[in-house]
Amino acid sequence: MKINRLAQRVSDFYQRMTIKSQPVNFLSVVEDLNDCLVCMPSNMQFILDAASKLPDIAAIFPNRLIKVLLSSNIDPRSHEFIKRFTIIKPYSDDLNFFYLPKKTFIDRIAGEGLSICIDLDFEANFFNSSISALTRAPLRIGCIKGMGLPYYNLEIGVNRTEKPSRKSYEDFFNVLYNFKGEGERIAPVKT
Repeated sequence: MKINRLAQRVSDFYQRMTIKSQPVNFLSVVEDLNDCLVCMPSNMQFILDAASKLPDIAAIFPNRLIKVLLSSNIDPRSHEFIKRFTIIKPYSDDLNFFYLPKKTFIDRIAGEGLSICIDLDFEANFFNSSISALTRAPLRIGCIKGMGLPYYNLEIGVNRTEKPSRKSYEDFFNVLYNFKGEGERIAPVKT
């Protein structure tokens, strides 16, 4: 999804000025039963590897609705793992003139409330990052890709260039499994 560069800069400035991040108690978020949003990668070659880890998200964050955001033009029924979850796709009327999400689309995603937003794109993807910030989920997780706060308050460093993407996703989820059950507070990352 191509976003106008000027719109991206303006939106980035606005979000950094208005969205405040607070420390997060990972254990309370894990025990919370609000929905979990998973933003899939926009690059088609990574979608299958990312989709294969969706059951891990359900295991780490059980007893909640897992919503999967697809911004690419794939048929969700073509992927065995994706079709098991609630699928959300943005359509042209969900986006503004600059291809950024409208408030009505964010409200539809957030529904009754989100406690977790996970961005599975290893590459900088301003659309997914904006969704993460605008949903205002207490825990916003992504790979380190230069975005930082307010988009993500937990960034996981995975070196994708030296490993196949399946292994990179395994490393990403091993970090999340390590946090599960811990009552430590995770301070927002500094950019």
